Amino acid sequence: MARSIQNQFYLRLSDLASMMKVSGDELKGELINLNIKVMLSYGKALIAPSDVRAYLKSKGYTYKKQIISFQMLKGGVAKTTSCLNIGLRAAMYGHRVLFMDLDQQANLSLALGVDDLKIPVFLDVLEKKKTLSDVIIKLSSHVSLVPSNLNNSVIERVLLNSYRNISNAVKKQIETVLNDYDLVVIDTAPSLSMLNTSVTCASDKIILPVNPDKFTVYGMQKHLLDLDQVKKDFDLDFQEKILFTKFDGRESASQSFLDQCFDICGDKMLDQYIRTSSDVKNSISPQKTIFDSVGNGKEDYDMVSREILGLFA
Repeated sequence: MARSIQNQFYLRLSDLASMMKVSGDELKGELINLNIKVMLSYGKALIAPSDVRAYLKSKGYTYKKQIISFQMLKGGVAKTTSCLNIGLRAAMYGHRVLFMDLDQQANLSLALGVDDLKIPVFLDVLEKKKTLSDVIIKLSSHVSLVPSNLNNSVIERVLLNSYRNISNAVKKQIETVLNDYDLVVIDTAPSLSMLNTSVTCASDKIILPVNPDKFTVYGMQKHLLDLDQVKKDFDLDFQEKILFTKFDGRESASQSFLDQCFDICGDKMLDQYIRTSSDVKNSISPQKTIFDSVGNGKEDYDMVSREILGLFA
């Protein structure tokens, strides 16, 4: 990513003040009392993730460990976009985040500035050539990545030939590094595969992005049925949450599909949703994050992240 990657993942003081419902001056006073420094960059007051963590802990927030996967049978629903933006916002709020890119298209890795066919990926871990710790790339103090590339395209064959119990294939690997992270965020390919079943077995929470399209709604229903079967087969207790994306208030179809999703899914729906905007479309980029912009995308992904993380919502 351009600029200092450390600065990219700093939180704006104004954003923290808004969440805590205090003025900027009041927040500055609280930070001074905690010996927390505010950094100025390009005219913006920024706070380092470690300092945000110290501040939020002083307010009673607990950084509990979670494994969250982003899944959807149909592509084009802003799955990777949502995985990226929610994971980065969590890091800005002080969570120690491990991204796992398990989609061979590697869009999440590309968005985080990693594009290399020669680096080890999760396939190497499953083939026992590397440990998970070996393949992790540390991008900043609070953001790390298990990258992907096209080599991951043969993972299904490896699982079929080498793993009798696919339920543990991903979970056991994550457990070896979980002490170092608060949040593991997994991006998956748009399919119902053995790998995704293994990801499901490792997940505490599964986010299914949907957009205002009848085929996406069909895909959501099919995916929910599959998740319910996996939950029964492996005696699991994960949460499923539906994230509505690409909402356009100018189109009646958007509202109609949103209402339909609430009718079908009820309390599985997240209260917050993502409006369509150019900044969301451009957020899968190694040049900047959506939180550098000022618009609907930043506001929406901030609110969704806070709801998922239980951050003073």
